[in-house]
Amino acid sequence: MAEDGGEALNAEINVTPMIDVLMSLLIIFMVASAPPPKHKQPISLPKEALVQVPDDPNATLLIKIDAAGAVTIGKTPVANDHASLVAALKTNEKAQNDGKIAIKADDKVAYGKVIDVFAAAREAGIGQVGIASEKL
Repeated sequence: MAEDGGEALNAEINVTPMIDVLMSLLIIFMVASAPPPKHKQPISLPKEALVQVPDDPNATLLIKIDAAGAVTIGKTPVANDHASLVAALKTNEKAQNDGKIAIKADDKVAYGKVIDVFAAAREAGIGQVGIASEKL
C-alpha cells in the first residue's frame, strides 16, 4: 500500500505487448517481401573419370581392411595389433612424407577396427586421415 492510502504502483516493465507488435511486424515483412531468387550455383564437373594406376607416385597411400580385419598398407600386409600398425606407419616413407593416408574398409569390418586404424595413424604423426570410397 502507498503512504497516502492509494494502491501501490506496479514498477515492472511489461514486454508482452512489445513482443506482440514485433512478431506482427516480422510476419508482415515476411509475407510482403519477395521470395529468395531461385538461381543455381554453377559447378564444374570433370569430363573424364580420374583413373589412378596402382603404382602412381602422387597417389594417396591406401590402407585396406578386409572382411577378416587384416590390414594392408599399400601392398604390404601388417600384423593385426595396434603397436605393429603404428610402427609400420612410422616407417612408411610415403605416409611420413605426404602426411596423409586414406582408409578403405570392407562393409563387414567392425567400426572399432576402423577407429583403431585412425588412432594408429594419428599416433604415427600423420596429419590427414581420410576415408576412401567407391566411385559415386
